[in-house]
Amino acid sequence: MTAGARGGRRRRGVRLPSSAVAAGVTTMVLFTLYLATAAPDLTFWDASELTTAAHTLGIPHPPGTPLWVLLGHVCALVFQSVNPARAITMLSVVAGALTGGVGAWLATRWVGARGAVVSAVLAGSFYTVWNNATETEVYAVTLLASVLLLLVAERAGRADIDETQRRRLRGVMAFVVGLAIPLHLSVWVALPAAVAFAWPGVRRGEASSSDRTEGRSSQSHASTGVRPGRGELVGWVLLALLGASAVMAMPLMAMHDPALNSGNPVTLDAVLAVLRREQYQVAGMWPRQAPLWLQFGNVLQWADWQVGFGVQPRPVPSLARTGLTVLFVWLAILGVRRLWRHEARVGRAMLLLVLSASFGVVVWLNMRLGPTYGGDLIPANAIHEARERDYFFALAFWAWGMLAGVGLTAVSAALRRARPSGVSIDRVIDRVIDSLAMLPLLAAAIPMVVNRAVIDRTREPAATMPRTYARLLLDAVPQHGVLVAAGDNDTFPLWYLQQVEDYRADVTVVTVPLLGAEWYRAQLAGQELLGRDAVQVWPGLSVALRSVMAHAERGQRPVRVSTLLERHERLRLDPTRGWALEGLVYAPSEQLAPGATGLDLAAMQRSRDATPRSALAPLPAGADAAQQTTQELLRCNTIERLTDSLLVSGCNGF
Repeated sequence: MTAGARGGRRRRGVRLPSSAVAAGVTTMVLFTLYLATAAPDLTFWDASELTTAAHTLGIPHPPGTPLWVLLGHVCALVFQSVNPARAITMLSVVAGALTGGVGAWLATRWVGARGAVVSAVLAGSFYTVWNNATETEVYAVTLLASVLLLLVAERAGRADIDETQRRRLRGVMAFVVGLAIPLHLSVWVALPAAVAFAWPGVRRGEASSSDRTEGRSSQSHASTGVRPGRGELVGWVLLALLGASAVMAMPLMAMHDPALNSGNPVTLDAVLAVLRREQYQVAGMWPRQAPLWLQFGNVLQWADWQVGFGVQPRPVPSLARTGLTVLFVWLAILGVRRLWRHEARVGRAMLLLVLSASFGVVVWLNMRLGPTYGGDLIPANAIHEARERDYFFALAFWAWGMLAGVGLTAVSAALRRARPSGVSIDRVIDRVIDSLAMLPLLAAAIPMVVNRAVIDRTREPAATMPRTYARLLLDAVPQHGVLVAAGDNDTFPLWYLQQVEDYRADVTVVTVPLLGAEWYRAQLAGQELLGRDAVQVWPGLSVALRSVMAHAERGQRPVRVSTLLERHERLRLDPTRGWALEGLVYAPSEQLAPGATGLDLAAMQRSRDATPRSALAPLPAGADAAQQTTQELLRCNTIERLTDSLLVSGCNGF
């Protein structure tokens, strides 16, 4: 075969578009990164509950996220070769990696394949985005849906497609907007930018510089701003309703009466109550739960963690870490400038995305301040969030990373253009200049290198602490006993062990913060731990707790109380007796004076012997507050005297 024939065969081969190559490379890089740092087991907060829901087709806390539950169940089947908790985490790993791939596909048209990979990998290694991709949560999947919405919208707003394609793409947008209801409403945060992409609003007779360069007419570009007709609007509504119809999976799952059945959404009213999160006291936009300027400042605090949190894994700013933050903000500004020059529609939409997904979300959600924010600026008795809420702003941080990557490509291109003009340069020197111009792109690796140390979830003791804590808690309860728990972190891992791994299913967990919900009281009444008269009419927390205690004793079921529950709530269960610490739980004791605290040294020794030493090893820098609290609770069984300060500070003894 001649060289010409071989060359002809090569020309006839399949050649992938640069956008597909960039997407594939980015997806593989981020998948490898996320897989290497993903949680090998359970994590705290909502992850264990969501894992349980995915395996059992249950209903997690409002808004229920039925589409996520179905996706998680599919993931459990696909990755059944790994442990059940890790299998559901793979959904976040895959979704996070695909988000990077879609972002690279989107950006290739703006900055080329190389710049697109740099931008998408940089965005994917920002602290919050990376964190969301390594544990079981809804936010990696919702970020993927948001970026898919942006991809479709950007295509719909181009001047080089016909109106039929444009209408179809806008219909796809409507469908994705509807899907946000059964998935998670945070997808709607991307909607303002998607509209800016799809409806650029260019007046007739105007054209962007890129249109003039590529020879497209202003008439073609103006057609993207044509107002939709009535039929098209009706079509959008129907497509959105089709997407939203996945909500009906929730009553179908609830009708099978799963053990995890938050809200029991078997009726339309119950479904709407779950979607509206009526179980919680959701704040409106006014009055503000904190001064607006402080709420904005809280987002800036979380923004300062994105690029170099590993430099100083503490909430307060530092010169080195904040310096990196400012550098990447400057790069993002360069990125907006570069995109605006490329095509004003793209620059406007990306700038709007950052603003609406950051400060817009602040205004809309009206959250309390984060647990580590405020200092001397706010009163000492101010109410804070239970945990850091930076995950609500993942889309803003991702967009910032994309723009910073575009800024890096702009710097690289400027250096390449800076070579002397009109001067003959040796080919070797020319290649050296090109190589030097590539150096700024290496800055995209800074978050990946710096943040890995604080994001890696595979390190002990954090990697197995939720499982260790949950097993010890369940083991501290006698057979067929009742464990009264304080909230998410001493409830959700227990639910997982009981419902997914069938461990100590004889123990009934009563979660105090859920007692205010009618559906939960109905569950307890069905388990003969609450009177039927206390289901529909809320009797108040004290009456409800006393009823739980009375029904448990009537059924000869021993009661234990988590050390995470505060002392005054423990006394509400039974103020006539004392409470003896048995390690991770308190037990009612008639040998103690009413309301007094004592120590059951024999039970504490058994708990101490069952606690693995690895669980008490030093936590890695930047560990979550839940891990720190749990490790302190695990040390409760080391107390030997009532004068031990840990009994007060960490174990709610007095």
